[in-house]
Amino acid sequence: MGICIDVLIVDWDHLMAVPEDQHYAMLHEAGTSVDEEEWDAGPDRPLSAGPQWFWPSPPALGWFGKFDFGDVGCSYKDHFWAGERWEEIRSFAEPGLRSAVDRFADPLFWGGLEYMPDREDAQEASALMSVDEPSAPSDHLLWCRPAAVSSLKRLWDAIGPELGLLRGPFDQHARTDFGRINDFDTFVGLLQGWGDVIGQAELRGWGVVGLRC
Repeated sequence: MGICIDVLIVDWDHLMAVPEDQHYAMLHEAGTSVDEEEWDAGPDRPLSAGPQWFWPSPPALGWFGKFDFGDVGCSYKDHFWAGERWEEIRSFAEPGLRSAVDRFADPLFWGGLEYMPDREDAQEASALMSVDEPSAPSDHLLWCRPAAVSSLKRLWDAIGPELGLLRGPFDQHARTDFGRINDFDTFVGLLQGWGDVIGQAELRGWGVVGLRC
């Protein structure tokens, strides 16, 4: 679980115009190019420990953006432990919110939760579009097309305002004496980071990719 992830939102038409066997190299070069810009900004520029966006500087073509989760979220360890905490509290969450969180997070970073095939509320499930996203290519951790982003945005719009309802279940039932993601604000912050990614991608009609770094 020591894998780290670089998350980019990308103009899908621009990406698909490149041969498939060049996708990873193109995306990796894009991600490292904004890293270099941040490095070149100079030692006097403070580096934020919180979430932030990096965008290519002109005259570079603005076809992508890179999201940095900050102290929590760049490692899959964080996502693994967020998943563990969710397993511990999800049965105590309100059913509609539980289903929406399941369906929002699973295609992004939890990947194949065993309870996903069981839709607890058919009416609620039809109101929030399901996401049937094919698996990521083998050299990617995430491969989310614009159509799936739109579905995820609808889920996030339902989840975001209700996250505070999870504080009680988290404080009472999460086992925070081991591992990572040991407080509610960190747990919610990781979800909010993904909400920001999906929101920025949906605003532009773009997709989302995750690269091993």
